[in-house]
Amino acid sequence: MKRFVTLALVGALVLGASSFVYANVCAFDVAPAATILFPFVTLDYDNALTGGVTTTFSITNVSAEAQIVHVTLWSDFSSAVLDFNILLTGYDVIAMNIKDILVGGQLPITLWEAHSADPEVEGVFPNGPVSPTNQIGNGSWLTGLMDDPQPTNALGDRCSPTGPNGGSYPGLYVTKIPASYLSLFKDYLQASQTADKWHSDLCEQDYSDDFYELEPTPYWVVRDTTYPTNMYITVDVVTNCNKQFPDQLSYWQGEARYDNVLMGDVLYTSDADNLSEALNGVHLEASMYLGNVATTDPSSGQPISFYHRYTADVLDTVSDYREPLPTAWAFRYLGAGVPSIGTDVRVFKGSTDYYWTYDLERGDPLFQPDDLYASNCHAYTYYAWDEDEIVTTTTTLPWSGGGGEDVIPNLIPLETQSIPVDQFDTPGAFGWMLFVWPASNYPADLAGTEFDDYYQTWMSVRYQAYDKWSAALDGAVMANFNCFSDQILPNIGVNYQYVDEFGYVISPGN
Repeated sequence: MKRFVTLALVGALVLGASSFVYANVCAFDVAPAATILFPFVTLDYDNALTGGVTTTFSITNVSAEAQIVHVTLWSDFSSAVLDFNILLTGYDVIAMNIKDILVGGQLPITLWEAHSADPEVEGVFPNGPVSPTNQIGNGSWLTGLMDDPQPTNALGDRCSPTGPNGGSYPGLYVTKIPASYLSLFKDYLQASQTADKWHSDLCEQDYSDDFYELEPTPYWVVRDTTYPTNMYITVDVVTNCNKQFPDQLSYWQGEARYDNVLMGDVLYTSDADNLSEALNGVHLEASMYLGNVATTDPSSGQPISFYHRYTADVLDTVSDYREPLPTAWAFRYLGAGVPSIGTDVRVFKGSTDYYWTYDLERGDPLFQPDDLYASNCHAYTYYAWDEDEIVTTTTTLPWSGGGGEDVIPNLIPLETQSIPVDQFDTPGAFGWMLFVWPASNYPADLAGTEFDDYYQTWMSVRYQAYDKWSAALDGAVMANFNCFSDQILPNIGVNYQYVDEFGYVISPGN
């Protein structure tokens, strides 16, 4: 998909010069952002102490101003489970391993303090790391080109040991999470693995005991706690240290900020599986001009945004202003059905209008559902081509299911998951796939239809061979209905004429 070729100035929604950055809103690029999404985070609980898969994620403050970031850990069926705060000096970076948090109980400890010189390192000064000399500058430091980094005590009482938000001060994390809470978090995060799981084709009925199961049993149904536990993480710039989740009204009324100052990356490692992979986090820029670019949700009158499902119903006139995720992806697959070679498809899919994914029904209580039903009715459309351009697809309908003919199982009902490519209908061992999500596979006018959601998605692949090599790649963005409402099958994957957030028409080739 063609990216913006003009630079759009993101407006300052909060105090501070760092609010102004140049950004490509809706381009889905890696640029300083107000929110970082880590869409797929995984931990092998059973083998956590013996080299099983784990995830390390990092957060970097690219601005000179000190920042408070709020980290939220979500289960794979969209429930906020754990949150904590991090203090970053100007130009600071921090990395953390999900195993240390969920198994060791150790949250990252960051302190409210002034810069301190390191007497063991020559040339380290109280205002941050600076090179004492620079050969290009005739042996002197090039002063005035970069602002001095702020220490964390510049945040004042927004997050200090004795301030009004002292109860959420991250210096308190020196006390580890108790084992009883870690066990509770594990139960929440593994609820989708321990529940009974079924497929349902009851598209216009209430879910009941009338279900069917397809043979061979799809990966989603058989996945239990012997598989790694999947989750996702959001990181937001905030005003104060706090103990609130992004799905709470007060979070958007007073805590969330809009400074595009963060970048992030993620590492997947496993000693046991010879696995080592790296990807960028998903950088979600905030722009007060989002309404000039993003598709308007007819039910709320607001532009579709990343946190839209938490703001649209409770805040009539306020948006989170985070750019929304795309709705169609392409990627290459390797080794479908080939021993010792394979591809895992990693998928994040968030609803726009509902707190949980639209095509997943669950039992009660919420955090420990007795049953999970994956609806086969409006999930996704995919096409798979082999290297001779032979193609297979989901159905003759624009979604998986509907009408009961040629119904395929919904393998992707959760908020985040990883599925072996063998589970899909591919025409050959090697080729590529096109995934199209609502509403890019559905008519633009959703009013009065039984389906009224707009998905936000992220897709990547993990390749592995002979238990020796692995690699991870993001998919290629093919459409984003949430920003360009004309990007609906078959009009995807090509360059369009479109309008940027200032109303300028951008044509192909410019």
